[in-house]
Amino acid sequence: MADNLRRGIQDIDLGVNDTPVILPTAVVNQAAEENRFIIIGKPVMPRKQNLRSIVALMPRYWGQSGLVFGRIVEGRRFQFVFPTEESLQLVLRRGPWAFADRMLVLERWTPTMDPLMLNFIPFWIQIRGIPVHFLNVEVITSIGEAMGNFVKTDYVAEEAARVEFVRVQLNWNIDEPLKFQRNFQFTPGHNTLLKFTYERLRGFCEVCGFLTHDSGNCLIQSGGPDQHLNGDDNDDDNDEVFPEIVPNQGVILEEINDDAEGTEEAHQGDVSNADQQMEDENIGTDDVDAEPFLFEEFHGNSSFGNEQNMEEMFNPFPFHPIYGKIDNEETRKRKFEEENADMGPYKVTVREHGESSGTSISMTTNGGAVGPEPPLPP
Repeated sequence: MADNLRRGIQDIDLGVNDTPVILPTAVVNQAAEENRFIIIGKPVMPRKQNLRSIVALMPRYWGQSGLVFGRIVEGRRFQFVFPTEESLQLVLRRGPWAFADRMLVLERWTPTMDPLMLNFIPFWIQIRGIPVHFLNVEVITSIGEAMGNFVKTDYVAEEAARVEFVRVQLNWNIDEPLKFQRNFQFTPGHNTLLKFTYERLRGFCEVCGFLTHDSGNCLIQSGGPDQHLNGDDNDDDNDEVFPEIVPNQGVILEEINDDAEGTEEAHQGDVSNADQQMEDENIGTDDVDAEPFLFEEFHGNSSFGNEQNMEEMFNPFPFHPIYGKIDNEETRKRKFEEENADMGPYKVTVREHGESSGTSISMTTNGGAVGPEPPLPP
């Protein structure tokens, strides 16, 4: 906006009445000679096709990088200067061309050309559905003229090995919607549906057929803004590609958080109810003292488990919390010694399984009260 205001302030006629400046004829003729082979063009969707990128990249697409140079001119247009007539005609014959998956309008530039003529794209169109008994050059030409600005047809009956379709070339006005099917009457009162395929077509609205906007910006479908832009021609900032604006999603995020909080509160309530139910079941348990190891297994350290650990300190027989008392050779020996503590001397024989003979161990113990051994008689 500020740049537009500055330029508007300087758009005054100071100096218009001064004596004209005459340029050297040789210089003017040389400039005209260097600018004979020029193609001028414009994008069909200026908001999607950056002019600076078009000027920089199109010569590379044409295979003439370093030979062709481009420049941006007023009116949201661009020019490409070619070194020879052959290189210029090669690009035009291989058209139409597209950039950023949208079509470009390209035309041979002349000093006297009408800027309004820079509005046509030469499409080759394949026509399918013509009855074979009506197939000739005149019928194809009539169909092409009915479709639009007819240029020429590509059909020779003697050379046509396949007649699945015929081709016509039209200069299509980008202000008109594309047509892909249409009824023609080869016989009065009888409609024949013909189908059209546009060669090298890119980026059009599938809803209305216009080349000047995408389906997301179609007025028919979504009521979006019109893409026919007629802003300030010298505003370079408008050449940039603007990103799509995404609506604020704060309300959706808030709803997600509410759901999450509600889920968490419900989960906590379920846990509390489960804990309360377990406490009620534990209160009604009658055989808690009978099998304390069961609670030790499933509930970890509990009051019963601690009690079991205290008894383990004074228990001469090892006790496993799952399998109960451990019965092995060492425990049997300890049990035998305690049961016969009040008896006289005894002999213990230990025999290991799997051996042919055992080892006898004699152990002598004095019974009676605990105290020093009395002296032997003389």
